[in-house]
Amino acid sequence: MNAGVRRLLRLCAPILLLCGLASAQDPATCTQDCPAPYVPNAFWTTQYGPAAANVVLSPTNFLACSSASYALCYYSGPDAPPKKKRGIGALPALPCNVSESDPGIADCRCYAESGTSYVDIHSIRNTEAYIETIRVCGLDGAKCRNLVTDELPGKAAEVLGVTPPALPTAPVCSYLQADADGKAPMAPDAELVSTFSFARVKSYGIQQTDCTATAAPYAGCMTASCTFERDAKGKPTGFATCRCPIYSGPFQVGQAGASCDAGSGNVWSAAYAPPSSGSGTSGN
Repeated sequence: MNAGVRRLLRLCAPILLLCGLASAQDPATCTQDCPAPYVPNAFWTTQYGPAAANVVLSPTNFLACSSASYALCYYSGPDAPPKKKRGIGALPALPCNVSESDPGIADCRCYAESGTSYVDIHSIRNTEAYIETIRVCGLDGAKCRNLVTDELPGKAAEVLGVTPPALPTAPVCSYLQADADGKAPMAPDAELVSTFSFARVKSYGIQQTDCTATAAPYAGCMTASCTFERDAKGKPTGFATCRCPIYSGPFQVGQAGASCDAGSGNVWSAAYAPPSSGSGTSGN
């Protein structure tokens, strides 16, 4: 066995193991003790890192979901709000502070939104949700509703090379929905879950800042557990606090002209789209 084959097997081993676990249960989704008890997804979901790395390889990686609430952490990072952009009002401060009690976690202030959002299939931090989802949607998400089929239906055939059939909703979407106790199954104590959407594009634009020259810590907020921010009277403020795992590596920030350094005690909520992936979008 040559060195190239051995390296490929090492990279694929976690995925092969997960696929083996997934095939042990039939039909395609959880049928007993559902949702399954939470187990953190520690496998490398791509060759670039584990779920916490928030790696994006293709637009189809973003699975389309609809939920009553989700957190949008794509713009979180420094303590200070970004400078006011022309034609819009002042933007809020959305800090991601490294936790004093756990340096591997960042407590990030994020927008609380509702409606359609997208989950990066490589960043599903709940093991059962990940297994269910790759079984139905494939490793790249192309077999389920995704960013291409939902946002670019007229160009789906051009992007994918074929005309997509009617696709199912990804199993992971059910993990975003709060139950009768107000908790989302994605993670313990989650009132809502961090995903990605275009809800704030008019305020922030779609440009990114490349921070890939040197590996550095960032918060991989995709599918992180979040709680609603409330005022002194207990009313929701329109924001959420998310506990995001910190990962060290190259990354992109979802704002133009941003400093890659989020400031002392802070990290950016970010993701990594390798140059060859051609995704054009990295979400967190």
